[in-house]
Amino acid sequence: MRPRSFSYSNILILCTVVFILSFFVSWSFGGAALYPWQLIGLDADDMTSHILLSIRLPRIVCACIVGAALSCAGMLTQGLFRNPLASPSVIGISSGGSLGAIIAFFFGLHTAGLWTLPIFAFVGCVLTTLLILALARSVNFSAVEDLLLVGFAINGILSAISTFLLSLSLKEFDKAPAMMNWLMGTLSGKTWDHVLIGVFPIGLALLASVRISYQLNVLSLGSEVAHTLGLKLRRLRIQSIIVISTLVATAVSIGGVLPFLGLVVPHLSRLMVGPDHKKLLVISAINGMSLLLIADLAARTMIAPSEIQVGILISLFGSPFFLWILYKRRRGIAA
Repeated sequence: MRPRSFSYSNILILCTVVFILSFFVSWSFGGAALYPWQLIGLDADDMTSHILLSIRLPRIVCACIVGAALSCAGMLTQGLFRNPLASPSVIGISSGGSLGAIIAFFFGLHTAGLWTLPIFAFVGCVLTTLLILALARSVNFSAVEDLLLVGFAINGILSAISTFLLSLSLKEFDKAPAMMNWLMGTLSGKTWDHVLIGVFPIGLALLASVRISYQLNVLSLGSEVAHTLGLKLRRLRIQSIIVISTLVATAVSIGGVLPFLGLVVPHLSRLMVGPDHKKLLVISAINGMSLLLIADLAARTMIAPSEIQVGILISLFGSPFFLWILYKRRRGIAA
């Protein structure tokens, strides 16, 4: 529980300040010793402008878009399934989007246009989410552990199919490196075109999330209570599936596979502001941007001039965090 002396407005200001600092620090450091304030200096040249405005800036803007999308998708997933251990990566939604994108890579359709990957990833996310909901409803999985087992099973199946398609493409040097780099998660080489891909669908999905977050507050009281209060559960599920799939698919098509971001950020945000989904939506978006900016900065600078895939760093941090959440939950049940 957060200290009573910290109100929501104070936490919002603190998280915003951390985000702004993360943004400018990420913009200031990289392979070249160049800083944003050099753009207004007398010594600014074309090379400085190109690196800061055409290479570094679109990359960190993409990090903001992807971080906000995956964090809010995680928050919505936890609210829809009504447990804090659900996330797009843990229960398989991200794997569905990944498989859709891998299919596009495998058949060479990713070269058809910038929107090909988002469309294939969206279809994969929707189908996977519908499958999870159908299994959870038909078998009546009420325990968190049961839902996680279903998610792990689906995750394993979809990941195996993706790996199989990758193995078939290992000898095709125009496909395999791009597929492997994308599966490990990376923001390297992102341009303003990638920003344009993400801004519109993710912006609309986040606006729709505002209304859904209010309904999730009602759903958290229980299905029967929510139905009594006039909440249309079927419509809420459909809307949530579309919004979550849009967020995950667009983020996956830009940054590749970034596991556990949708689990870690909503959980940390919930510790800050409590269970109110309206507050969680804003704080999760801000914290998601900050965390991915920091992780991408570390990926760029730890072994510079080479890079570490940012998805690897997220996994190294997210996996122990997931085990910690599960451990705390088990201790709470045992107590």
